[in-house]
Amino acid sequence: MLRGIVVSFFVCLISCQVTAQHIARLRYDDDFSYLKTDTSARTWDEKLKYLPLVGQATLSIGGEIREQYQDYTQANFGQAPAQFATKSPHQWMHRLLLHGDFKLNPHWRLFLQINNTARFFNPNPITSQLDQNLFSMHQWFTEVQLMNKLVMRAGRQEMQFGQERFVATKEGPTTRQSFIGIDAIYRTKTSKTDVFYTKPIKMNTGVWDDEISTEQFAGIHSTQNQVKPGLNIDAYYFYFTSDQREYVYKRGEETRHTLGLRLYSPLRKLNYDIEVARQVGTFQQLKINAFMAVWDFSWEVKSHQYLGFSGNYVPGDKSNNDGQLNTFNTLFARPPFGQTVALNITNTLNLSPYIRYQQGSKWLVTARASLVQRTSTEDGVYTPNMTQLRPYDKAKMYSDALKLCDIYALEFNYVPTKHYFFQAEIGYCKAGTYLKETGAGENVIYFAIRNAIKF
Repeated sequence: MLRGIVVSFFVCLISCQVTAQHIARLRYDDDFSYLKTDTSARTWDEKLKYLPLVGQATLSIGGEIREQYQDYTQANFGQAPAQFATKSPHQWMHRLLLHGDFKLNPHWRLFLQINNTARFFNPNPITSQLDQNLFSMHQWFTEVQLMNKLVMRAGRQEMQFGQERFVATKEGPTTRQSFIGIDAIYRTKTSKTDVFYTKPIKMNTGVWDDEISTEQFAGIHSTQNQVKPGLNIDAYYFYFTSDQREYVYKRGEETRHTLGLRLYSPLRKLNYDIEVARQVGTFQQLKINAFMAVWDFSWEVKSHQYLGFSGNYVPGDKSNNDGQLNTFNTLFARPPFGQTVALNITNTLNLSPYIRYQQGSKWLVTARASLVQRTSTEDGVYTPNMTQLRPYDKAKMYSDALKLCDIYALEFNYVPTKHYFFQAEIGYCKAGTYLKETGAGENVIYFAIRNAIKF
């Protein structure tokens, strides 16, 4: 752990001198249009952002390098395959992304991004695409402006909607998620609507070996800002088909429809974020009937200091004999409890008080407790990508216990410039009765430190 801390802080010291620019989380949204008319002297990185070619054609070049150190004590509650060398690994996670944004004219562009992610020092086998994807063309798409506010995008691309409770970039892990398909985007000053049809990319661990999944993911997502003072709205419909998901040892064809609504405020003295969603459809011979409610309320007690209460209520499957599946599928969500434990909100009631210090986009420090229990004894619990976490042993499948775990986490984010991002995270998870009765139930300690440089 000490080696990772020393190296990470050294990177922090040398990189904090870089100047700020207009860099977005989704790199195809980078905006350097001011360079077209700005005649002042440009820095080396500004020169890469606006390279005039022939006629109206321009090229913008950018990238990111992120180095992350992680240390686990009893990872995954001590549950590990027999071939694993240790249940308490430490690891160095590397990410390199490079992209080029070629604009032939104001109405057409081509975006390309290559990816290199790798894991080091951990003696356990690499089993996840999120840990390593040595080389791939992570994004490649063409975009055409059809009219003033409407563009059509086709190819392989990242997507992100709302609070990433369904569609996320997977920024926390090393390898980010991408999809292949088409997306029609209508954008105004206060709204954005996506209508899309895609297939997720199955990213493998080697070189140029990614595959297109058999799953289908389509829908419409609309964000309306400033509907009224203090009110923003996200409304969405998602269509999803798959034969890859498993629910308490049941696997088969799944067709799922998700309808949802999110009401939230801009950052102010009193803040709210409420999201509800309903899912229907079929899984094998079962009818899907599932529900999700998530909330987050906070109050600025002093300047930049917030006291908050968040949580979720997501019921699990009620019975194995009622002809229904009540398990909620969060599709391609971000990890809701951070990196400490790979736990999803499906079949959980979570009560989460927190305190936060937030100063613009420069400082964000959060201390949070998440008190989590199951809502149904007839369902298991799942990872963020909807892999069955428990029960993993049919001989220990049944337990009447509801208590899942208590998670205590402290996260520190520092962004001195838009070129540099620093994050430290420490978490402790106390395993509850359900985990102990159904397998390994060790307490988990987690530490991570991340540095990212973007240009």
